[in-house]
Amino acid sequence: MKKTINININGISFILDEDAYKLLNDYLRSIKGHFKNRSGSDEIISDIEARIAELFQQMLSETKQVLNIEDIRKVQDRLGQTSDFDSESEEETVYEARPPGSRKRLFRDINDRMIGGVCSGLGAYLNIDTSWVRLAFVIALISGVSPLAYIILWIVMPVALTEAERREMHGGAVNISNIEKTIREELNEIRNKVDDLAGQARDKFKRKK
Repeated sequence: MKKTINININGISFILDEDAYKLLNDYLRSIKGHFKNRSGSDEIISDIEARIAELFQQMLSETKQVLNIEDIRKVQDRLGQTSDFDSESEEETVYEARPPGSRKRLFRDINDRMIGGVCSGLGAYLNIDTSWVRLAFVIALISGVSPLAYIILWIVMPVALTEAERREMHGGAVNISNIEKTIREELNEIRNKVDDLAGQARDKFKRKK
């Protein structure tokens, strides 16, 4: 019998055998070392760990409660190694075409919402412009459909919180490289907004003088 070790990833407990724990520990160490001195490293690592936890949950069942070294290798194959994307082009788009074997999942998109993000989530899942989905809901309500339908969808559809979940909502591959790229784009967008606000504040101050 192999020794088992309890670990916690993204707030979820998992049991690994000794070989699996060593491989996972080395894998996480390489990821943290790779992003150590990069901007947004905490957010990137947090999202990677959330994705690992999600993959682990998919591997477990009533008859399987302990993760082994093969499970860790499968996770590595899905997410990739940090060395795999050092030379990747910066021109790659964030949500590329859906690759073979990737999963598309239904989420609420609270980053593009008018009420609860249901319509934007349905639009992403169905590859339909969100405006058409919202129009369909309005027409359905005018036609007498109960607003309870929207409320039920609001309750049953989870929110896309992590970068991995947002990528799955659009049907994109979820790997280390793509998680990093998405977070970096968001950080750059925030910096640009802050710079714009600072510039507006300076201009306003100059006009007052």
